[in-house]
Amino acid sequence: MSSDVPLVPGEDAFPLHIFDALGLDPVVFKDRIGGSVMVIEKRPEDGPVTILTSGVSRLATDSGERIELAVEVVDGQQGAAMVALRIVINEIATNRRVPPVLAPWRNGTPFLNGTEISALLVTPSRWGASFDEIRNEAGQVVGHVRTLRLLTDGEAAVAGERGWDALVAEVGSVDALLDVERADPFGESGAR
Repeated sequence: MSSDVPLVPGEDAFPLHIFDALGLDPVVFKDRIGGSVMVIEKRPEDGPVTILTSGVSRLATDSGERIELAVEVVDGQQGAAMVALRIVINEIATNRRVPPVLAPWRNGTPFLNGTEISALLVTPSRWGASFDEIRNEAGQVVGHVRTLRLLTDGEAAVAGERGWDALVAEVGSVDALLDVERADPFGESGAR
């Protein structure tokens, strides 16, 4: 993302939501994506390391939808989350397009070196509406946090054909989809 991408006026509800999310203080990363998108990390006791953005909501989109992004990873794989965030933020900044919910973005080849991760999927979070919905002081939904899942091609095929819930059921839990070094449990066929 170029640092000269025009930003829309911000609304306090977005950074307040991100910084207050999960009831934990954020750890702010030193580097910003594209010079304007802040990245923070949270470590909930009952969940995985969660990397969130603050500033994506200021990128103009053709749909007018305003979002922030989240990625869940196992500890030590925060770099993988950053790669996914850069891909999606670049898409939003360049093409003014928000990633569709529950529709896999498949790359065909892995985008994380040394892994089989080649697709992204936006899903509801494990935390529910209190995390996914960004509300203003009046309680109105003004945007969303979109949780990105890093998938193998076979996992993306299953999610695309049978849905997110079917994929989670097939692999046993959403946590089975966190480690980016996992092998594709479905191979090229998408069938187990």
